[in-house]
Amino acid sequence: MTTVKLPWDMEVEILSWLPPRSLVGFRAVCKKWNSLLNDKSFLNQHSSRSRPQFIFLTKLKTYSIDVDLGGAGVGPTIKMCEVASDFPCQPMDWENINVASCDGLLFREFLRKGVAVWNPWLKHMGLIEFKEKDFYFGGVGYDSKRPEKGYQILGYFCRVDDTCKKGYDEFAVYECASKTFKFIDSPFRKWSLWSAITEAAAPLSLEGNLFWIGYCDEIRESTIQSFSFSRGIFIKKFCMLPCEKVFYVNKLVLAIYKGDRLSLLNQRYATGKIEIWVTKDKIDDRAQVVWVNLMNFSTTNLPRLKDEYYGVRYFIIDKTIIMCYENSQTGAACIYIVSGDMFKKIPIDYGNVLECYYRVYFPNLIRLPLEFRRSLEI
Repeated sequence: MTTVKLPWDMEVEILSWLPPRSLVGFRAVCKKWNSLLNDKSFLNQHSSRSRPQFIFLTKLKTYSIDVDLGGAGVGPTIKMCEVASDFPCQPMDWENINVASCDGLLFREFLRKGVAVWNPWLKHMGLIEFKEKDFYFGGVGYDSKRPEKGYQILGYFCRVDDTCKKGYDEFAVYECASKTFKFIDSPFRKWSLWSAITEAAAPLSLEGNLFWIGYCDEIRESTIQSFSFSRGIFIKKFCMLPCEKVFYVNKLVLAIYKGDRLSLLNQRYATGKIEIWVTKDKIDDRAQVVWVNLMNFSTTNLPRLKDEYYGVRYFIIDKTIIMCYENSQTGAACIYIVSGDMFKKIPIDYGNVLECYYRVYFPNLIRLPLEFRRSLEI
């Protein structure tokens, strides 16, 4: 039988459409395929074809939710899969939980122990242990100006001013590769003043930097704030919000759009109407930001989000909003899919959700970076 060999570019095209878990097994096929799965251009190509997914934690298990919008007379559906999540620190302290995502890796804080790093797609896990046990986790990013990514963790130490006997936070960046702290100046005295108050979640990691919604007391208005790992500075007024906002009244949720932009959900308190804004161009920490109103939803079927500080996450595909929402009163979670006149609500019947939902945009096809690897990998 004659063996037909496909052109290399066709092999790459086929592989770029496969799910991450399938690709992992193909590393052993040949050296050429193994090298391809470490190639940055291929990883970017694969990421551009990957649909975002929700990941949420219950007290006992972790699940991923894949949303299929359907088509040709077939309505939207969801597919739920249990994901291995035996974190290296057990039992979990659900009273103090903080999870952030960066490049498809999840980072989960364990107070006084460190930060667990988890690749849910490849089941790799590690633990970052701080010598200073009083370091509190804030968010994860990296210096995008460097040729190789070096992950860094922004956080703080709780201090007391002996002169006035008042507490304050001393901010620092932990470099995972060198295992060292670098203390930085901050315009904020306390972590709670700049963390994502309206979302009660870790700041978003985008293009290596952190972004969140905060209140700027200088202008008495909410703004998008940021921390640039490449510059090592806080940007207190990264950009203004695109919509009128009465702080603590309208509900704002910040998200990532198309992998390199920001989107903002604004639900008006008086009417329940939801506006979706997106940034026109790729986010750059030095460029001027222009917002565009992408969609507006006035349907009364959507839940009121004002008093929900956890469990509100969403993403956008082709002018369709997919929102994952947990009612804090009942613990029941649902997926809402809205596009034009189409509305669908899909209950998630897997017990009470004890933590926010997290989007993973870039399924990480490689093993954990060297600075994260420990004997705890599974």
